[in-house]
Order: sequence, then C-alpha cells, then structure tokens
Amino acid sequence: MRDLLVWVPLLLDGLAQTLLLFVIILPLGFGLGILVGLARLSRLRLVRYAAITFVELFRGVSLYVTLFWLYFAAPFLGMRLSVWEAGVIGCSLTHAAYSSEYIRAAVLSVHTSQHEAAIALGMSAFQRLRYVVLPQALVALLPLMGNEFVMLIKGTSIVSLIGLAELTEQAHSIIVSTYQPVPVLLAVLGIYFLLAQALIRLTRWMERRFGGWKLRTSVGAA
Repeated sequence: MRDLLVWVPLLLDGLAQTLLLFVIILPLGFGLGILVGLARLSRLRLVRYAAITFVELFRGVSLYVTLFWLYFAAPFLGMRLSVWEAGVIGCSLTHAAYSSEYIRAAVLSVHTSQHEAAIALGMSAFQRLRYVVLPQALVALLPLMGNEFVMLIKGTSIVSLIGLAELTEQAHSIIVSTYQPVPVLLAVLGIYFLLAQALIRLTRWMERRFGGWKLRTSVGAA
C-alpha cells in the first residue's frame, strides 16, 4: 500500500491532464459540431454533402484509428503532430461528428410556427437562427449533450494509446511499477465515475436553469 501511495501524485497529474484535455476538446468539438449540424440543413447541395461526408467518416471510423493516423501516419504525409495535437484534433473531430447530429435534430425540433412568427416580425435568416431557433434548440439539446459529455470524458482514455500521459496512461505506468492492478484500477474507476456524475448533475442543473421557460410555457398553454 505504501508503494501505491507514493504514486498518488502521478494519478493526480494524470487526472489534471484528462481534465485539461476535456476542457480543450469540448468547445472545439461542440463549436465545430454546430457548424457541421447547420451545414447538414443547408439548401446548398455541396455544403450539405460535405457535411454528410464529414459525419459519416468520423462516426464510421474508430477514434483509435483516427488517432493512429494523425500521430503515426501523418508524418509520412508531411504533417508531424505532437501527442497533444493529435489527441485534441482526433477527439475534437469525432466529438463534432456525433454532436452535429444532436444539433441537427434539436434544430429540426423547433416548431415551424416559431419560424413563421420570426418571418412575420421581419427577421433575417441569421436573426431567426440566432434569436429564435438556436436558443430553443440548445435547451432541447442539453439532455443529449449531457450523454455526449460523459462519453467524451471517458473517451479521453483512448488517447493513452498514443502515449499521452492522462489518467489511464499514468495508471498503466503505476501498475507496471507496482504489480498491483486491482487497487489502481479501482481508484481509476472511482475517479471516472465521480467525473461522470459531476457532468450529469451539471447538465441537469443547466436543464432546470435554462429550460424553466419551456415548462412555464407548457403549463400556461394547458
């Protein structure tokens, strides 16, 4: 047990790297997901097909394969990336592909009467998107994105396969040094569980905080 306690700083360092990776990937993947999701709804056939190709490619290819291509194969094509760069780019692209489908579905869920009312008020297409469609779509999106956030925090462990010293990779190093896998893996399991629970609770709070108007509207209509 003393040997394991000596390695606690390594686990904490890995946890810090995992959280940093999550904080960087989340806005990049979500921002790109919004663009791709809206592109899927574009009237321009070329834009729509490009978005579909992106989504099908990165949903159909394993993140494991994407990371290996970015880190090990890309140098042969003249593009050398660090472990961090490959990890962030690979996870962001995969996260964006899944998020874009949630965003597309959320935008389509906004009732046509909302669009008609915005048009009647003389809003431009951009104004309708910014002030009417997206605020309602993002509220509808929160439950879906809560699941995606949890999958993302757990999915960061795959980056350990290319050598990034996040939580899973540090745990592997400790196991190799101490030959005591059970307590180390239990600690890692507990950490990931707590992180997932924190994200779930945060998402539920955001649903109550930003979705209250939706409940009041439905009660008023009844």
